[in-house]
Amino acid sequence: MTDIEEQAPVSILDQDLYKFCMQQAVLEHYPEVTVEYGFINRDLTMKFNEPAFRQLQADIAKLEHLTATDDDIRYLKQTCPFLSSGYLDFLSSFRFNPLQDITCALDSTTSMLDLRIHGKWSQVILYEIPLLSLISQAYFTKVDTDWNHDGQYEHIVAKGTQLINAGCNFAEFGTRRRRDFKTQDIVMSGLAQLPSDGPGRCTGTSNVYLARKYNFTPVGTVGHEWTMAIAALEGTYENGNSLALHKWYSTFKGNLGIALTDTFGSKAFFANFDSELAQKYVAMLNPSILVMLLKLHERKTIFLN
Repeated sequence: MTDIEEQAPVSILDQDLYKFCMQQAVLEHYPEVTVEYGFINRDLTMKFNEPAFRQLQADIAKLEHLTATDDDIRYLKQTCPFLSSGYLDFLSSFRFNPLQDITCALDSTTSMLDLRIHGKWSQVILYEIPLLSLISQAYFTKVDTDWNHDGQYEHIVAKGTQLINAGCNFAEFGTRRRRDFKTQDIVMSGLAQLPSDGPGRCTGTSNVYLARKYNFTPVGTVGHEWTMAIAALEGTYENGNSLALHKWYSTFKGNLGIALTDTFGSKAFFANFDSELAQKYVAMLNPSILVMLLKLHERKTIFLN
């Protein structure tokens, strides 16, 4: 088994592919727009403590040191031809600036985080996934500690084998949901051991760093953020879907041609999705359904999100 690494942050490529794709599109269409992101805790029973908060602060500060190496850029150029040379030049000199861009505080009364990101959309768009994974890592390292890594490798091999034998194609999308980096590393090391000649297979992972480490295909296209932001910036939620889809196509020229149907609901999407767009996009996806079982060419495909 490949050496398992411990805690993030480990690389600028420890990121979901779709964020790099969206950063390229934002640089083309909205390079100077200023935005603010805010963290919302959906489960108020999951509270932070001071040790978790201090770890999170330390991990956020480490983001400043992440840079794209020559090997990183070479890998992206070879593996993701839809990323333009101009964008890769930008990424090669990109730097996180967490001290300037991020404010983070812990409410001593509620034990809730108040975390905000402010800056140019084209500069701060890459924070979301690392921050969500670091928040989770801090929580499961300092608050909810009644768990360990024992048996996780064996468990994922057994689960992956079951999926493959059932004829399922599946991809891994766990970066922002992982308990810690080591857990996701173990999962990918197990998936890498699965047979490639079965009736199903693991088609890849959204995590670019782990895709490279375990020789998987990095997978991902676009997030709801793209459509939501464009609708707000252009002042039209009625036509937000069509504007976002046309701008995305103008950047990627048919590559990454997956249209999200659920940003403002399916009714609003199909009111915007005309025959021209139907010719430009190869598929539609509703990520709000966590597990979709589709009949496609008499095979089963599972999207795990």
